[in-house]
Amino acid sequence: MVTIPFIKTNLISIDIGFRNIKIVEVELGRNNEIFIKNFGIVATPKGCIKNGAIKDVKKVTSEIKRIMGDINTRAKNAKIVMSGTNIISRIFVIDKIPGEDLNHLVRTTISQSMPIDLDAHKIDFKILKEFREDGINKVKVFVTAVLKSIIQSYIDILVGLGLKPVSVDIPANSTAKFFNREIMVSESETWFKKKRYSKLSQNTFAVIDFGSETTIVNILRDKVLEFNKVILRGSSNLDEAIATNTQKEIDEAERLKKIQGLTLPEMNVGDTQEVIYRSIKSVVDDIVRQIFQCFEFYEKRCYGEKVGKIYMIGGGSLLKGLREYLEEIFQVPVYPVGLLSIEGIQINKGLDGERLNFLINSVGISLGN
Repeated sequence: MVTIPFIKTNLISIDIGFRNIKIVEVELGRNNEIFIKNFGIVATPKGCIKNGAIKDVKKVTSEIKRIMGDINTRAKNAKIVMSGTNIISRIFVIDKIPGEDLNHLVRTTISQSMPIDLDAHKIDFKILKEFREDGINKVKVFVTAVLKSIIQSYIDILVGLGLKPVSVDIPANSTAKFFNREIMVSESETWFKKKRYSKLSQNTFAVIDFGSETTIVNILRDKVLEFNKVILRGSSNLDEAIATNTQKEIDEAERLKKIQGLTLPEMNVGDTQEVIYRSIKSVVDDIVRQIFQCFEFYEKRCYGEKVGKIYMIGGGSLLKGLREYLEEIFQVPVYPVGLLSIEGIQINKGLDGERLNFLINSVGISLGN
């Protein structure tokens, strides 16, 4: 979103989420190869962040400073990724008017279509496609709007840490940068899915980030981000549903979720297991319904194609049975993807690769535009 044209090879990437703060120190090679030198994960202080807005900059800065000391980071240049529903993204198809500045046309379209204060927001847009329809030249643009005050709060954190701000970005951009690369899945898995779904588009795919507070739907066409939507449901809603319906504490509900997942309970195992399964499925079905609406909107309203495959990322993607359930519902191949599934990633000896695997957004922001 906000970029200062100065960058060194070594930098720190920070991803502030509702549940966790992830910090990664990386070294970039000449061709955007990534060497992960170190990383740390710390719980986000309760009440300090809501829908991407930082409520207590000092407390968040203090926690980040502590974990940076623990992992002994030395880089001074930093990128930070925002998250939450305060990030607005839309696709617009605009008639090109000879002599009119495209930036002016985009802002005019936003003011007519979105109830936001333009002066209070940082507006960015990217041209996706230029074409002619019914004798009129048109341009398809991907627009992002974020409150300037929210952006400033993230910059304040970097400055408070004594770091040089390089950029403040959004998860969609971070994810898209990674999925410009080759994604590695097992050969047998790829062969089976290509054969079974051979008639589906291989050029248009979705990347669904299953997070704690939100589920983020990204759609890329020819590896260019064309659609982004934040769904206000995540894995924490599963925990809450189980806790409410079983009268369990939230930590116990989370443990039960990991055990049960979306696997059907066996016969005669008791009412509790059935309640857990139905609690999970109810929330997942709501999320799936909204994902389906995203796909439908993209196809019909954004001049898009049918989504041909789905990549799952984020901690919520670990839910037992979720992959198979999505394949059954959407009738497309679904691939769970972690950081180490992506080409050009190397990690320092001794680092926990399993924990690193879910830091796609944290590392993705380190890449160039």
